[in-house]
Amino acid sequence: MYGPRKKVWWFAITSRIIIIFLQFVFNFLCSDHDADAFSSPRNPREKHSIFDNVITFLFEGLTRWDAQYLIHIAKYGYTYENTLAFFPLYPMTIRCIAMLVRIVFFVLNDHSVIVLTAIGINLIFFIKSAVILFDLSLNVLKDVSLAYKATILYCLNPASIFFSAAYSESMFAYLTFRSMLASVENNPYISLPLSLSTLVRSNGLTNLGFPVYNWVKSMMNTAVPNFVSEYKYYSSKWSIIFDFRHIYLSICQIVTVVLLSIVPFCLFQIYNYSKFCIPQANVTDLPPYIVHYSIENNLVLPGSIQLPWCDLAIPIAYSSVQERYWNVGFMRYYQIKQIPQFLLAFPILYIMLKFNIKFLKEHRRNLVNLSFFKTKEKNENTVKTFYPLSMFPFVIHSLFLTCFCIFIVHIQISTRLLASASPVMFWYCAFALSYKSKSSEFDELNNLHSKWKVFLLTQKKYSKSDIFILSYFLSYIVIGTFMFSNFLPWT
Repeated sequence: MYGPRKKVWWFAITSRIIIIFLQFVFNFLCSDHDADAFSSPRNPREKHSIFDNVITFLFEGLTRWDAQYLIHIAKYGYTYENTLAFFPLYPMTIRCIAMLVRIVFFVLNDHSVIVLTAIGINLIFFIKSAVILFDLSLNVLKDVSLAYKATILYCLNPASIFFSAAYSESMFAYLTFRSMLASVENNPYISLPLSLSTLVRSNGLTNLGFPVYNWVKSMMNTAVPNFVSEYKYYSSKWSIIFDFRHIYLSICQIVTVVLLSIVPFCLFQIYNYSKFCIPQANVTDLPPYIVHYSIENNLVLPGSIQLPWCDLAIPIAYSSVQERYWNVGFMRYYQIKQIPQFLLAFPILYIMLKFNIKFLKEHRRNLVNLSFFKTKEKNENTVKTFYPLSMFPFVIHSLFLTCFCIFIVHIQISTRLLASASPVMFWYCAFALSYKSKSSEFDELNNLHSKWKVFLLTQKKYSKSDIFILSYFLSYIVIGTFMFSNFLPWT
């Protein structure tokens, strides 16, 4: 028997096998585009066996674009200033696990082991992220069918190639969904996934909003009302101060969660400063081909020159590096030549804006009187709505990220950024699909007896919204995999 959660697990594996197979076919059939992009320098003395050639032949299509930076960091560390745009947890995890993999696959060279390890890590984290997303969706939406559909759509998401390539999307999605689930469940150990997510991608810092929201909700629902209602019974100011301890302890708790969550991020910034802002004499200890590549491509080595961001009041390298090497900034991407990139990102931005606005309009009364902080019991007599109010913090989070994509970052990365950082798109699409099965109908559709049958295969009729959503998801999987694996613009 295969329940929804187990079927999600199997489908996550199946979808990754399909993506890896597609990239191999496309990379084999078409020659690579000569892209003007960073390519990690290879050790000229590194041996290449027939087994290394097999690894290259099978998986080279998964090492394009930003994957080159992450592979480079995993192999050599932060040797150039532009590598500081990429956070350390994913490449350092590759590096550590690759040491063990090398013992088993001793016939492979370092590069092949790194590539194989990166793909394996993403496979594991993607499967785990799909299962966690199902648990999160079930917890928030309170509907097995919606949770099941949303997770299947996640497995087929339009940024799928980035979840299998040597990118940090799968790890970040897992840690993000884990943080969200821990927040919803009031897990006291939420700081662990939160802090780790800030070491994978910079937007991991936005995940701090979830525990803060739950803390404010708890304060407004319990601590503050109780304190106010009992105020008149206090005999002295000392008894008031004594009873205020509950609120004080609650404040200390949330401050501790926030501080513990940002400590790893701060430590990484300190590392960057010490490595690139303090003059070093060990630059010559770098391999000659690393130094030679920096000279050829005008890249900055650690401690070689004084960098502008080193003199800032808060010397954080990330935004300065993004601005210098990628021209990232407010409205900087609004150029005529970038129109194709805006068209590329249009579907996901349209979906996110349309449904976020629908949610906010539907719950506008709750927004005005702050009733989104109230518990379910206090709202059970309210008018029934299409979208559950429990989605509120997720909607605000996704709306912020959507605006960030529109105005700040390179617009084409919107698809993978939003797909890995928020479950909202998959929830909205699950609501929009016309297939309205209930959990009891899994037996009727014989779904419980097959790990391969999913709702997309058992659905008999498709509405216009179904066709739009499924066409968008499936076409971006195929086109994106083709473009990415051949070094064509799809980043």
